[in-house]
Amino acid sequence: MDQERKIASEIVNEILFGTGEKRRYSQETPILPDVWHRIAADPAAPLDLLISPRQSYSAVEVLMEIVDRLSQAEVEQAAPAPLQSFVAIRLDFAQIIAHLLPLTEWVHDTAAIFTEHSKKAGWQLSGRSAFRQVYRSAGGTGCPADDRPVAVLRGPLLDSARVLTLIAVIHMVHERGVVVETLERLLDFEDDLARRIEELAAMLMMSANRPSLIWRVTGNRKLETATAYSRSTIKADAAYRVFDVKCETITWGVLDSGIDCRHPAFMTMPTDGSKPRSRVIRTYNLGILRQLLNAAYLRKPEKNPVLETCVRDSGLEPAEAVGYLENAYQSYKTKILDWSSIEPLLRIKSPATPIDGHGTHVAGIIGADWREIQTMEVDGKTTTTVRPKLTGMCPDIKLMDFRILGAGPDETEFAVIGALQLVRYLNSHNRHIVVHGVNISLSIPHEVENYACGRTPVCDECERLVGADVTVVAAAGNQGYQKYRTERGTFANYSAFSITDPGNAESVITVGATHSREPHSYGISYFSSRGPTGDGRMKPDLVAPGERIVSTLPDEDSGPLDGTSQASPHVSAAAAMLMARYPELNRDPRRIKRILCESATELGRERTFQGHGLLDVLRALQSF
Repeated sequence: MDQERKIASEIVNEILFGTGEKRRYSQETPILPDVWHRIAADPAAPLDLLISPRQSYSAVEVLMEIVDRLSQAEVEQAAPAPLQSFVAIRLDFAQIIAHLLPLTEWVHDTAAIFTEHSKKAGWQLSGRSAFRQVYRSAGGTGCPADDRPVAVLRGPLLDSARVLTLIAVIHMVHERGVVVETLERLLDFEDDLARRIEELAAMLMMSANRPSLIWRVTGNRKLETATAYSRSTIKADAAYRVFDVKCETITWGVLDSGIDCRHPAFMTMPTDGSKPRSRVIRTYNLGILRQLLNAAYLRKPEKNPVLETCVRDSGLEPAEAVGYLENAYQSYKTKILDWSSIEPLLRIKSPATPIDGHGTHVAGIIGADWREIQTMEVDGKTTTTVRPKLTGMCPDIKLMDFRILGAGPDETEFAVIGALQLVRYLNSHNRHIVVHGVNISLSIPHEVENYACGRTPVCDECERLVGADVTVVAAAGNQGYQKYRTERGTFANYSAFSITDPGNAESVITVGATHSREPHSYGISYFSSRGPTGDGRMKPDLVAPGERIVSTLPDEDSGPLDGTSQASPHVSAAAAMLMARYPELNRDPRRIKRILCESATELGRERTFQGHGLLDVLRALQSF
């Protein structure tokens, strides 16, 4: 990072929220704090953003309004891509202020406030007064006394002045190349900042006639993995013996790094001599979704690298791929994304073995059926026996592979949202349900200052998917143990309120981790994220084995991994078993969640650690 252009993170908070007794705890600007912090760290760097439209507008409408004001070169650098409910775009600080902020309702409200006060005799916004009042509210000292009577800024006026001051400070740092590590440093540039504040206020007044299309602007967050056998711990083996559950009619989606579909654990073993087939019935490359939507929007299919990737992976003819991309472009005119044109381009006909084994490991916990064929010669006779080598929870289930991690350059929240929307499309455009549930062993730390807990873009998309009758299971995260710096040195301890997204979503089944063999003795895994959620709801919902879980790895391998990533697929499989045994539950994810939680086994731990307790598959099947 360029050290010549930097504003300390604490100063951003102090300007936006103030200090002391009058400190604010939220801010109304549609550009959320994580974006301000990233801008302040490096004002010259482009930021990857997620834009939420206002309720009455579509993502395509918002994108068209923004792109119309960018040059062709700026559009190509911005890589714009719309989904049904979000827009991903890459813009720098100047573009954010010039093209995003004027499209927000906040600009209209601020302009209305300025207009109302300007009608008062002698009132006008003084940049110097605004700077000094914001400076003092932020805890700054040494500010000269005002040399003449000015209007005191309170309430909405002061709130607007905070944002204008922050923008002015970032402008100044960006142009002058200075480092601002203390508030007092700003006094050296008071004249410059005062002038800029007045210029920004004038710009806001002029922008008030533009449509209010944008609701929120936040960062496109990066993903992290939430990384003898455990079937008996949760009584899955007993459940199979008692209920003889068959899951061949159930399909589960795995949103992860990819599944090695040629692994013996996922191949059927036909008895009629036919060729073995993989139970990984379909694979999608969500890592290129952003590039693909951008190519469609720019209408540049010829010699486009992402289209070449699609042709290579999907098996489509080049002319077919161009046709799909052209159809996607035409759909933008209707303000609705045409998934029927995008889906064929994302599908991989012959998937390569994933480099990262995380997704294969998760899929194996759900549905491995790895058998060894042993040939023995006894008394001159050759006998062949088939022995299980590694068995997952649902050894006959079908799997669908949604590759996000390691599938391309876009390993972000946008890709997860795209995968969830693709699942909704697949189910809504078929006569029967195609994907019964999804497992998300991915983790995005919740940023408290940006969104209410459970209301981030990825959490909202999970709620929509549950509303479309799909069961969503997510890892709680591995943030349950942290080291804190204190006056006496480093202090290590368990961390409450550490549930990550999308596990914070209310309707998601959020899974913590416990010991794979003796959960009653060892309790909750030290790394497993703990609740409650930031807004006081109980999470995780329940726990499952997540320590040293042996499962499949790419290239016909296997091995142990730890994490809530390994716990959540146990619960995904339990939900699939409920659907297989009781088909009436297929479209009732909330009831499935209730059954799994109410039948869980009490471990005698704090509720915010264990949720409802340990997953108990046998009791869940018996309770319905």
